[in-house]
Amino acid sequence: MRPIGGRSVRLLAALVPMIAVAACGSDSAALSTADPLRSLLTIDQLVSPDFTVSVAAAHVGATALAGGDPTLAQALMSDGLQSAASVEYQRGVDFGTSNGPIDVVATVERFGGIAGASSGYAATVAHLDAMQGAVPTSTGPLGDQAHAISVVRSTQAGIAAVEITVVWRSGNLVSVIVARGRYGGTRLNDALVLAGLQNQNYSGSSPG
Repeated sequence: MRPIGGRSVRLLAALVPMIAVAACGSDSAALSTADPLRSLLTIDQLVSPDFTVSVAAAHVGATALAGGDPTLAQALMSDGLQSAASVEYQRGVDFGTSNGPIDVVATVERFGGIAGASSGYAATVAHLDAMQGAVPTSTGPLGDQAHAISVVRSTQAGIAAVEITVVWRSGNLVSVIVARGRYGGTRLNDALVLAGLQNQNYSGSSPG
């Protein structure tokens, strides 16, 4: 067995910093610098008819993203949140017989780096899982990390309603899709289809 040494060791020593530099360069190149507004799910991507914009696409801050939870808001800021945007769509149908979501909220958050985005994603997941009645659910492949929850509530008319939230990370972007509708008529797959459509917008986002 030939001992390792001499030229082989010198070659390995020369390659290690080159590999490290290449890895850092590819990680940096993968970071999105686009305005999150450009990555949001658009009305033309919604798979059901009759949706209209109920809350126009706009930039939002950490407090709005956290739903008023100061702990989550602080975590997002500490993790390097740079910019975020959100939009909401609704459609008017008979809730008691409706199928598919009747209310959809799409959000994109951009962080300064992948590590910060991963931490922001984890903080968001912990916040969602802590919601009363939340049922954590697997999403299958979506981005680099993904998670979902569902919460069922009863309306004043006694009809069960469901809110399904999907959160996922793609590089330094953390995204959320919230789909609300009649329980039994709105399913996780409805939200996942919308998440997949929004995820397609990221590769087409131009820097800005």
